[in-house]
Amino acid sequence: MKKLTSPQSKLKNLRKKNRQSSDLNPMALQNPDTDVFLPTERTKRLRLPSTKYSHREIAGKFTHNLLSVALPLAVYVLVAIFHLSWLALILILLSKWQIFVVKPRFWWANLKFSAVDLIFKLSVLLLMVQSQEKIDLLINKSSLPLHLLQATLVTLYLFWNTYLRKLSSSKGMLFQSLASQGIGLISVAWLAGFSVNTLPIPIIIGLTWIITYASAQHSMYAFEETAIPQLAGFWALFATSLSFLQYIWGQNFLFFSSLIYIPLMPFVVSAFSYLAATTHSYIEDTQNDEDISKVKLSQHKELLTKQAAAACIISLFLAVLIAAR
Repeated sequence: MKKLTSPQSKLKNLRKKNRQSSDLNPMALQNPDTDVFLPTERTKRLRLPSTKYSHREIAGKFTHNLLSVALPLAVYVLVAIFHLSWLALILILLSKWQIFVVKPRFWWANLKFSAVDLIFKLSVLLLMVQSQEKIDLLINKSSLPLHLLQATLVTLYLFWNTYLRKLSSSKGMLFQSLASQGIGLISVAWLAGFSVNTLPIPIIIGLTWIITYASAQHSMYAFEETAIPQLAGFWALFATSLSFLQYIWGQNFLFFSSLIYIPLMPFVVSAFSYLAATTHSYIEDTQNDEDISKVKLSQHKELLTKQAAAACIISLFLAVLIAAR
């Protein structure tokens, strides 16, 4: 027969075992009454690492900022000095590796959200390549304006990578869309008739639609909008129609002995897109006017009225230019 032990003897045996196991397991000492692990003297002397900073996080941010500065400079060196535009294109595409880190079902969503960034970088690269091709063909003319254009493009690229691309507010996303749309339409306009190797009009129209659609979609991501594809499609149709006038009848501006080409329509499209974005923001504010004063809404409405008048003037000016053409 087994010897029956009293509850007091059981408690003494358990405490004795816990004292013996505390030397083997210094992390905790168990209370047999509550099954709660209590800290030992050795555990009390241990210090947990501070959660205020992480060396790995600091190193990651430093590396990210360093690459954000190094990429535009590397693209400029590869295009202007070594004439390796294909390698610069590979670098830009590799910089978007985070799109494909997740599962394949999220690739399309990541690509749509990163389309504005990719359009801006590819457009800067395209303008650099086009200006470098013109520099190589020059014989009697000075290439200083084209070199200044390349330096301006590198500066814009650095500003985009280090500051503008990181903005997440509604105004920041609007500025991102305007910058990407403007530089993208200018680069497509160069391909339409000013570059060494021009593209057919249907391809130009398709590229214009993609640029304007992606820009409109990105600017509306900051709002709780349920009809983003429809609104972005309407804007892309309108902007592509204006750009078609640019390619067929519109006036163009040539500077520095016809070395630098500045089309008119990207600025017109940017002005109308800013008006459309501010109008959409005003509609959102009026629908959710709990935290917005009526004075601010009235000021916003007056500003929209002035912008609409400016848009009418731009339209008349554009019509006169097309008629004079």
